Amino acid sequence: MASPPPDVAERIRSKKAQYTRLADTKQWKKFDAIFVPDATFTFVDADGKVISTPDGATSYKWHSLESWAAFFEKALADSQVIHLVGPGEFELVGPDEVKASFTVVYHSGAKGEGAGPHETGGGHYRETWVRQSGDWFCRDLWMQRLYHQVT
Repeated sequence: MASPPPDVAERIRSKKAQYTRLADTKQWKKFDAIFVPDATFTFVDADGKVISTPDGATSYKWHSLESWAAFFEKALADSQVIHLVGPGEFELVGPDEVKASFTVVYHSGAKGEGAGPHETGGGHYRETWVRQSGDWFCRDLWMQRLYHQVT
């Protein structure tokens, strides 16, 4: 397993930190600085099954940045969220492609003291990053949730 040059790993690490900040502050229109337009997003449970909304109406699998951002913009509109990611592991697949893995812990809850349920979860992101126009962008995000609790 070859490691990418340190500046490449740091650029991807920085963009992952930016991902969490933009999600936590609900700046969905700025994710084009992190993802390619046709990025894929898949969220699965510990058994590898695609997660769905509680009513089963929406599977957590999207085939574009636009559809992923639109879903979460609406789904998290009345929530407070925070994501914490680890430093990451990186594998250079080719000169313009890196595989990355990050641990994640997240918290989400309705706005206001005692306003509703609180959700805590954690797991791993596995991502493919590609170089385009001299910068790095995520092309594929796959998140496996290993821990989930609603209180």
